[in-house]
Amino acid sequence: MTWREAFLLQARSDHAVFDRLGALRVEVEPCHRLHYFQMATEKLAKAFLTAPAAVEAPATVHTAFVRMLQVIKGRPDIRRQLGYANARAFASFINSLLGLANRVQGLAPAVAGLTQPNPEYPWRNLGTGEIQAPAEFEFPDFDRATKPQMAKLDKLVRALLRLAS
Repeated sequence: MTWREAFLLQARSDHAVFDRLGALRVEVEPCHRLHYFQMATEKLAKAFLTAPAAVEAPATVHTAFVRMLQVIKGRPDIRRQLGYANARAFASFINSLLGLANRVQGLAPAVAGLTQPNPEYPWRNLGTGEIQAPAEFEFPDFDRATKPQMAKLDKLVRALLRLAS
């Protein structure tokens, strides 16, 4: 197995857990689903950004998702596979998601630090000084049901997971 294949396999697995947590009949805190979505996007990005025959592991960064979107924006093969004939329309679509993608990659604890919300570890709210736990935070900006951009981003991630090899 190559690094690319391994990252893609894990991204698909992480996204499947994201889906399973959403399909449960019991209430699951939003942090758990969001954690798996963030991890799936990070690993998907590493798969796309790693050469097919790469011998060396990709860098252990948590900020590859936005870079991957910027790269695929200029890839006519991916644009066509995603159903876009027009390069400008595709670029506009990707550009419309970059802000949210940046916020998703910013959820990684290594990026968020101890002062920004993340789905894994408690943090201190700089405004109130209170310590918050992810299990009690709603993460409203990342709800697919109420945020159309999040639904679009997830649809794109699903499509990329399907077409990646």
